[in-house]
Amino acid sequence: MSDQGSTPLPEDVRRFVDATPWRFAKTYAHTWPHEYVVRTPENAAMILALARHIFAHGVDGRFYAQVRRYHHEDGKVYWSMDDTPETTDLINRCDESQTWEARRAAGTLPR
Repeated sequence: MSDQGSTPLPEDVRRFVDATPWRFAKTYAHTWPHEYVVRTPENAAMILALARHIFAHGVDGRFYAQVRRYHHEDGKVYWSMDDTPETTDLINRCDESQTWEARRAAGTLPR
């Protein structure tokens, strides 16, 4: 999937995404490489704004049998594992090439 059809992040959310130190998910380094940012009191408003954007403007995508909302922008894909923006306590992101759908198409799903 590409940026096609997606609504770009609002400028303040884009600045937050660009300025935030994302943490590499070491546990999934060999299976599902991605990074994440955890909600804190200091970034809670921006995490909520990012989550609301993902839920409102993202596209449905698969991860095995799950269907989630994903926002694609600038070669990255953003998602929450929570059911609502208000309950989101962390946001994940990965490179476009590392989504389930891209890896399924490329035949590179982990075993």
